[in-house]
Amino acid sequence: MWVFGADGIFVYSPDGEVLKSRMDSEGICGPKADFTGPSHFYCRFNDIVSDGKKYVWAAVNRGKPMIDVFDIDSGAVIGSFNTCNGPENLEYHALRDEVWVRCSEVVEGVGETTNLDVLSASNPSGDIQMDVLLQERALEEGVTSDGYTVIDNSLGDVGYITDSALNHLFKLDLSQKNIISTIEEFSDSNGLDVAVYSPVNKHIYVRSQVCCTCGFEEADLEKCNRQGTPGEEVQITTGPFA
Repeated sequence: MWVFGADGIFVYSPDGEVLKSRMDSEGICGPKADFTGPSHFYCRFNDIVSDGKKYVWAAVNRGKPMIDVFDIDSGAVIGSFNTCNGPENLEYHALRDEVWVRCSEVVEGVGETTNLDVLSASNPSGDIQMDVLLQERALEEGVTSDGYTVIDNSLGDVGYITDSALNHLFKLDLSQKNIISTIEEFSDSNGLDVAVYSPVNKHIYVRSQVCCTCGFEEADLEKCNRQGTPGEEVQITTGPFA
């Protein structure tokens, strides 16, 4: 049993009775004094996956675009491997033996300039080229791209990816490592965010973001739009005042 938190990583026996190994946060993310972001972001684990055989993979805020890999038995650090900026979500594809990384940021000259990266689960230091930018102006303007991926063995060689600022679903070719089409059936949505897949009924469930009423007509004129941008009115597309 693995526990990830602000104090580091703790590996326990399956019954939780015996602490098998421990690594402090500074041993993973470096000295806290060197971290330049908000203090509550320091060494915050965004997502964890395991291949169930050899490794545990962690996407963690550490001031560098890297993924940490640990030995599944001992908890020892195998290494830290370069990836795209702002790694948020991880998916493991067992048949392809790959770990897919969904990233939120694009910074020219820093890390991989893509919103999606993939690492070989058996050879994480290997270089697999990715070039997936969900928003065309991302590289020029540094636009963030928050969203999720849907990667599963039962989907074969395709996957899906969302962007919370775009109201369509992207379909991926996992072999060619690129976007092959978009599904544009969400006209009432402002963006698609969290996505999960059920291998039982073969359905993808997506949480949609919408601009909605604040509750009464006068409030809808306040500068409190969906993304908190000052100087813009709320866009009402659903609800009694639409």
